Amino acid sequence: MINYSEATIQNIIVHKVGNQSKDEGIIVSAEPLRLDEGMADLLTHYFLKPFTKVSETFQFVQREAPSTNKVQEITKQVFEQPTSFYDDSVGLLEHLYAQSNHPHIKPGDLFIVFFKDILLGDELTNAVGIFKAESKEDFLKIAQDARNLFVQKERGIGLRKLDKGCLVLQSALDDGAKVLSVDNNSYDTEYWLYRFLDVEYIRDNNFTTRSYMEMCQSYADEVLKEEKGKKEQLDFLNQSVQYFDSNERVSLEDFGNSLFEQNQEQESFKTYVSNYEVDNGVELSDSFLISKSALQKQKRAIKNFINLDTNIQIKLDFRNPESSKHFIEKGYDDQREMSYYKVFFNEELD
Repeated sequence: MINYSEATIQNIIVHKVGNQSKDEGIIVSAEPLRLDEGMADLLTHYFLKPFTKVSETFQFVQREAPSTNKVQEITKQVFEQPTSFYDDSVGLLEHLYAQSNHPHIKPGDLFIVFFKDILLGDELTNAVGIFKAESKEDFLKIAQDARNLFVQKERGIGLRKLDKGCLVLQSALDDGAKVLSVDNNSYDTEYWLYRFLDVEYIRDNNFTTRSYMEMCQSYADEVLKEEKGKKEQLDFLNQSVQYFDSNERVSLEDFGNSLFEQNQEQESFKTYVSNYEVDNGVELSDSFLISKSALQKQKRAIKNFINLDTNIQIKLDFRNPESSKHFIEKGYDDQREMSYYKVFFNEELD
């Protein structure tokens, strides 16, 4: 997460980028923008606020020849030779256009910005920002002629949501740099993260927490839901979240012992984890510190509903994992030839 209270825009330019597969082309600005103080503050907030909630960091993929990573090569030049900013912005525009060859990719306005004094943790650093505005919104403008005021509709970039953006932080640039990314129009994450930016996750506590939670979700979906049903699937996720919330460090051994009572279940889970690592090309640490910010993000992605074909929905509370264990029972009614859930309670709440 960043703090941009002291950040300032040192240089900024905007170009237009289309969809290459549709031959929409690019439009190159003749020169950088000139901003007054009010507009600079407005754009700084628009560009940087989304990154205050970003916890996961990326780094450029290190290949045999560093020049093969275009964004790393160009942004490094921006930091080392600020006078090349205009030419470098065109280079980034052309590189993005070369990757915009899927029919679903939207055209947009591409902002290239050089920021000074962004705070990442305790470190003050500079950054190159690359932002693509794809969505347009209608807004009203009050105009005036010699006699009257009147309303006219115009269309432009809304400031409530940044569509796509990244920050390349100057710190540790030679080692792959630190890259933050936002993608609110994630119709093709391969296009933005892996083809244009060519980045990979930095394997820190944020990455490990996210990967471990994704593994738990996969185990719940592939094993528990298939073998035991939806309730057991959600019970496991419920208890997993509670374990993560209650501990600062995760141990694979302790996690398995806490969630599974029988040795056979514990060993089956360990086997699944090993196979998951091989199948997904990820190495899960036996012990790691939990990233609370990454955990909160993963919790929001978990669906805690049991949807029934009788148009009834049961919602489980992840704040209390014992509720579904003690107060919901699943059974089968031979007379109706239907499954059922029995729910126990003391009183109905408003």
